[in-house]
Amino acid sequence: NWITEQVSATMQLGTHLDALSHLQIGDRGYNGVTVAEIAGTAGAERLGIETTPQIVTRGLLADVSAACSGPGDVVSVADATEALDRLEPEPGDAVLFHTGWGAHWENPELYTDGEPGPGYELAEWLVEHEVALTGCDTWSYGPVPAEDPNRPFEVPQILNVRHGVFVVENLDTTALAADGVREFALILTHPK
Repeated sequence: NWITEQVSATMQLGTHLDALSHLQIGDRGYNGVTVAEIAGTAGAERLGIETTPQIVTRGLLADVSAACSGPGDVVSVADATEALDRLEPEPGDAVLFHTGWGAHWENPELYTDGEPGPGYELAEWLVEHEVALTGCDTWSYGPVPAEDPNRPFEVPQILNVRHGVFVVENLDTTALAADGVREFALILTHPK
């Protein structure tokens, strides 16, 4: 399940941070909160974006574009560790992935037809390293089509619902990747 806001169109149009109210597994969201407890007639009653603090942390960029040639390509732990070049995520860090898929932004049919992304194994690796936030230059997070075609969007569910890891989508990581940046200060101030 997922909950999304609408004004006159969805707000998921550009770079955005998914609140912990966004995804559920069955009828449960993060910390076991039920969909009925989350979704109100005037917006999220629990776990909304207004409960998310502004984020200032160490950011790591993994340029995994060499491992990503098309929709459904799975970014592995080996791909990520090679791209991070000896940098290890620490608790509270943000780990962002440059898949190269953002280059298709100007071609909406291709961009939204699928995407490469972190797989199950990499999601669990991020959780083991206690990262606070992760994101990609893709419209969702995780490969589309999914590793298990019967369970689409399960990778962001693992992160967001089971572990409270924030997910950012539609990032423009092109300049950071081109400059070879691997470590930086991430300041994420989002509208509440």
